Amino acid sequence: MARVLIAIALGSAVAVRVLTATAAWGAEDVVLRAIRDELGRSMCQLQLKNLEKPYFIAYRAEDLTLVTASADFGALLGSNRFRMRMLTVEVRVGSPKLDNTNFVTIPFRLIGAVQLPLDDDYLGLRRQLWLATDSAYKRALEDLARKRAVLQNQTATEDVPDFAPVPPSQHHEPEASAPLDLTAAEKLAAWLSGVLKNTPDIYSEMAVAQASRLYTRYLNSEGTEYTRNAAVALVNVVANTQAVDGRPLNDSVRAYAPRWEEMPAAGDLSAQVEAMGERLLKLRNAPLLDRYNGPVLFEGEAAAELFAQVFAPHLIAMHRPVSDNPQFETYYSRVKNSFQDKLGGRVLPDFLSVADDPTASGYGNAPLVASFAVDDDGVPARRKLLVENGMLKTLLSTHDPVSGVVPVGGNRRGLGAMPSNLLVSVDKGLTNPALRRRLLRLVKDRAQPFGLVVERLANSSLGGAGTVIEAYRLFPDGRRELVRGLQTEDLTAGSFKDIVAASSQAALYNTQWGNGPVISVAVPDLLFDDVTLKKPSGGIPKPPLSERPVGR
Repeated sequence: MARVLIAIALGSAVAVRVLTATAAWGAEDVVLRAIRDELGRSMCQLQLKNLEKPYFIAYRAEDLTLVTASADFGALLGSNRFRMRMLTVEVRVGSPKLDNTNFVTIPFRLIGAVQLPLDDDYLGLRRQLWLATDSAYKRALEDLARKRAVLQNQTATEDVPDFAPVPPSQHHEPEASAPLDLTAAEKLAAWLSGVLKNTPDIYSEMAVAQASRLYTRYLNSEGTEYTRNAAVALVNVVANTQAVDGRPLNDSVRAYAPRWEEMPAAGDLSAQVEAMGERLLKLRNAPLLDRYNGPVLFEGEAAAELFAQVFAPHLIAMHRPVSDNPQFETYYSRVKNSFQDKLGGRVLPDFLSVADDPTASGYGNAPLVASFAVDDDGVPARRKLLVENGMLKTLLSTHDPVSGVVPVGGNRRGLGAMPSNLLVSVDKGLTNPALRRRLLRLVKDRAQPFGLVVERLANSSLGGAGTVIEAYRLFPDGRRELVRGLQTEDLTAGSFKDIVAASSQAALYNTQWGNGPVISVAVPDLLFDDVTLKKPSGGIPKPPLSERPVGR
């Protein structure tokens, strides 16, 4: 216990020196000054009688500016310019070995966010900081008491601390001031949503164009301080129709860029939407494939989406929480990242390696959207080799230690660790024609009439993860036949060990998990030895009784 107190005292001393050294940066920044002053007061004075003081406090103030426009078949549905400033306060009581975090109770509570004034009013900001800190401290004390009560009745299976202190760091970026053009978003959404409006067999076409800018100010009691810009522009065009048997068919065109200026040209986006419409029209009459088992080649976007949906989530280290609710305890005992038991073991074939590199700014000639200098905890970004020659080396982590994973952090994005730029490299990769020949050799060895090539999978904008949008039967004579109605629901992260070959070139692809941050992935074409795909279950809606009206 004495060692812990000494460590905390030394950490506080370091924090004071760092705060003094960095105070000059925020001298004219009213928000930073208010946070710094409230942090100093809270660390010195915040304590209920006979209860523990906080050993760690972190403040994150985020200024979000967003412009967004949506349109349907060329008609603007809505547009908005939005700005807000939000504050989150993290208060830890107890000690790094055991504190109030990693605990789940009912009602379920995340780190609370409160709205801050947009005006740089020092006293108004201090008032909100004071109230939010007081609430977070009281909640932390309550959670720690409940957590200790639960642990008194449990036998610990692993001794993992709740917090891993890291050396303090400072990183500052001036706030970007370039305006976000709402009119440009409205025009682009309306134009792209109308590309297919005169195609009767396309039932709907909706486009969303948006640009956001997030300026974050962060300060914690360890002495870490940063200000950081994050910006992203997004265009998403979704179209749907139904096949002749009534089965829904959806597809999308999605593009990301750090800024509007780096978005693909409007003419290029329009050409992609036209190509999407042609794919959907072909799919309407394509034969339905009920089931397929055998070798499958995932190409381009399909390989990247498959990797992002199925394999990448297992690259995150998860600290199993404690709960005073039996249902939660049962759930968390069953839900575990299986890769945490595979550290040092094989998870991919020996010709594949995977790195996460938030410091990379581009891949080939394309910008990487998910890059950052420091993560959400202020830990400097660094490249991490996660899988080397098929062997799992480490996992992405945060301040919260995980058994077997060195707690270096640097990967917090939002509520926990997340990938940024996932780059898959190949040793002795093949050309795409060579991969297809390899696929046909596997087909011949199995005495099957054809192999399967998947070119597009549904992303989060369409829902139905694992739904195959575009796939072809590849026959031994090189002939291709478009098929529809398949899902990859039986593919797991363990299936990736059965990849038999990959292409020498990787396709860069941007995606999201739900509404989370953007993830950039560079993945080669992947040839699996044995995959089962089958049609989705459930009812099929009937097609419309009459054709969609088409105006002039």
